[in-house]
Amino acid sequence: MIAQTLHLTRFQAEANYCARLVLKALSQRGLQAPVSFYLTERNNLVWLAVILNLMDLAGRLEGFASPDTLHQLSTILHGKQVFLSNSTGLRYLILLTPAPDLPEAIEFPLEMEREALPLGISLSGAIMLQSPRNMLICGEPGSGKSTLLDCIRYAGSRHGWSLYFVDPDGHTFNPETLNATAARPVAQSPAELLALLEQIEAELVRRQALFRSAAQNGLPPADITAYNQVSSQPLPRMLLLVDEANSYFDSKAILEKLTDLARRGRKWGLSLILAGHNWRAADVPRALSAMFPVRVSFRVADDTTATVVLGSRRWGKLAQKLRQPGRAVVLVDGQYHLIQAYRLTTEQSGSLAAPALTANPLSPIEQSLIIHALQHLGGRFIVNQLAAAFAGQGVTSHQVKTLAQTWERRRWLSTPLHATDARKVTPELALLAGLPRTGAQAAQGNTGGPDLAQVLFQPAPVEPAAHNPRAQRPS
Repeated sequence: MIAQTLHLTRFQAEANYCARLVLKALSQRGLQAPVSFYLTERNNLVWLAVILNLMDLAGRLEGFASPDTLHQLSTILHGKQVFLSNSTGLRYLILLTPAPDLPEAIEFPLEMEREALPLGISLSGAIMLQSPRNMLICGEPGSGKSTLLDCIRYAGSRHGWSLYFVDPDGHTFNPETLNATAARPVAQSPAELLALLEQIEAELVRRQALFRSAAQNGLPPADITAYNQVSSQPLPRMLLLVDEANSYFDSKAILEKLTDLARRGRKWGLSLILAGHNWRAADVPRALSAMFPVRVSFRVADDTTATVVLGSRRWGKLAQKLRQPGRAVVLVDGQYHLIQAYRLTTEQSGSLAAPALTANPLSPIEQSLIIHALQHLGGRFIVNQLAAAFAGQGVTSHQVKTLAQTWERRRWLSTPLHATDARKVTPELALLAGLPRTGAQAAQGNTGGPDLAQVLFQPAPVEPAAHNPRAQRPS
């Protein structure tokens, strides 16, 4: 009897049949019988696990793990997919349910989490970086490399990041289109790239000084996220995108600069993305490639290129066989994924040609919280009342309290003088919510609310103290 859970009962007969065929195939190859079989389910897929006894293999491991054995098992099982797993012992995994497939195309999300960088969809779900990281990308023309770079550029623009572009051909990153909106003009020649890297380095030095000025108890913020939590003027992340990067690697000075920036830039908010058609180990020195934890390979002409980028010959060979545009192998957090990369919608692509707008650091729901505080709470940011007002939109008291603490550290909310007082919205925070400093009716619309200029610039009325002597300020 094959071990199983109750809801897998309907697969029992098929599993027993497959188990008999596996025993027959292993016997024909002179290999020992498995220790046990069991049914399992993961990500809505049902698998038959064949457990092998490592203690009794007696040097015959190669026979079990050989491609010929796996091929014979798949053949005798009428084409079912068979995988070898040696992460926790040695076992075969036989897929009993139909193999899932990725979509041929997937549009870039209309909404993104703050500072997130969506890459694509895998069989187990969306692949999305919570914040940008150093990344290597390879792919032939037409494979999807330039499309991914466009998506990264679009996300960076939406987030308000400072974007720096390098392209020797000026094709993927057209200077005529980008020079008016990029942090610096698009670099094309090696001399221009070296000058750009020096400008980025100067910006990092400036940021180091800002971090020191924000030190608390003698300790500067650990990274840009920590800095932005305490600064009233958050710093945007910096993204350096280089297409055909290996065309610049003949310059030792450029390689050294890139390696140094890749090594120490993330703390100050800098991430590097290097893309190219072909890569060789000589192109990307180990000191540089070690600084790139995220790797992406679209279709390539040879497995050498993908192997260098992905750091795996097995996955490199798979990348060579990719045919669908946008299909790629991604290495993230030590795990490999086969994905369909996102592509921009027509509207999103059109926005790339328009001047970039400075992104608001506040989400729409955060702006609504501020407007509500001004219209209905006299400008006071009272956590419990705001959470109750927006509970229907999924806002919790903990989330509002965290916002209040963060905004107080940034000096966007005033610090109360007394424990019973509430934090108040500052003019700077009102501006971020889309409200002018003057012009009383800017946000009240047809609500008949109070004059916002009066709320912002005049003290709130003093309320009678509560009778409870332990009364605390509103949270």
